Amino acid sequence: MKTALVMGIQASGISAAALLKREGYEVRLYDDRQEIENNWRDRGEDIFAGLDLVVISPSIPGTHPVVAEALARGIRVESEMEFGSKLLTGTKIVVTGTNGKTTTVDMLDKVLKIMGKKARTMGNVGYPVSQVVLDGDQPDYAIIEASSFQLEFCYTLRPKFAVLLNISPDHMDRYARYEDYVNAKKRVFMGQSATDFAVVNWDTKVTRDLTEGLPSTVIRVSAKEQKGDFYLKNNYFYMKGQPLISVRESRAKGEHNRFNMLAVMNVAYRMGATAAELAAFVREYRPLPHRIEYVGTADGVCFYNDSKGTNVGACLSAVDSVGGGIGLIMGGSDKKEDYCDFFVAIYDKVKFVAVTGGNAEKIYSSAMKVGFTDIKITDTLDEAIEVLTHAEGVDTVLFSPASASFDRYKGYAERGEYFKSRVYALKA
Repeated sequence: MKTALVMGIQASGISAAALLKREGYEVRLYDDRQEIENNWRDRGEDIFAGLDLVVISPSIPGTHPVVAEALARGIRVESEMEFGSKLLTGTKIVVTGTNGKTTTVDMLDKVLKIMGKKARTMGNVGYPVSQVVLDGDQPDYAIIEASSFQLEFCYTLRPKFAVLLNISPDHMDRYARYEDYVNAKKRVFMGQSATDFAVVNWDTKVTRDLTEGLPSTVIRVSAKEQKGDFYLKNNYFYMKGQPLISVRESRAKGEHNRFNMLAVMNVAYRMGATAAELAAFVREYRPLPHRIEYVGTADGVCFYNDSKGTNVGACLSAVDSVGGGIGLIMGGSDKKEDYCDFFVAIYDKVKFVAVTGGNAEKIYSSAMKVGFTDIKITDTLDEAIEVLTHAEGVDTVLFSPASASFDRYKGYAERGEYFKSRVYALKA
């Protein structure tokens, strides 16, 4: 019997352990938290004795001492997504990028259902690939959201469609160099062949450059150039040179969402989607919560919840997507991003910034370095809302933290729900 070590005993680790057992492995569990039952971390035995495979959750970095030692001993290390995907039977569509992954996965699920296809979303979107395999009744189309953490230890993943939305500095608390993060994203293409498709953002050099030498067919997606099967012109989505549907009919606002829709249309078209089905997708798609989500209006001020905006790139997209005099709420758990260029970029767009959370001082200092002085540190999110609702020229309050949430919350959803609750209290 082969033996596997599963590291990180949360949702993906629990599913991986169950699937490994089903596949005939003896399973050892490892977690840095001491309270995990049957934790090999505390057993005082040689954890590597007779070990054939290590399967890691996204929370486990490649620099973890146990992972590093396993690699040094020549023991195979795989991500949970890699292990689970080998047992998926359907067509794989894998979506990666710094921002917009979950939205694009959700869009793909919507358009495939309009087409009458049996599809399922999984991966970084919240439902482990291994659990989908365990559930049985596998979908015809597996739509997988892949983070850089999951792609780092992927080797055999072969998407029929690999979608790369964008790349900007993120997770610098985990990567020593930006190049390491970029290289992790590029792994989404490594298993493809000439019969597969690489759907790539053609508006940025870093993503264009990653297509050099790819064996797969490259589909160029641009929100700025009028090229390819799908593009934007005169506020319309165009298909094969003909207007398809007005942008105004979509509820998913902002250039980033228009780009996401173009990427999805390119995939769906090559799976047989008709013009009518694609138009219905644009018209019927409803944005996910916590992503530039309109919450309401109180005392003449519009409030938007973009708690999912956990990095600078996402926050810039949010600023570009909402109108009016913007009051921006930032701050949270730091990801080692540089905020100086951010404040240069928003100089003429944002009237005032209220910053709160673990990295408030860092963000404030970055603003001051580049001469952005319309900013104040607040102790709480409630105080930040109060400051912005009375700031001169502000008629839109945007909560887009450009930071992770773990300084005060369990995740971005809890943070977003708290923000919405405070806005609802204002409206009452």
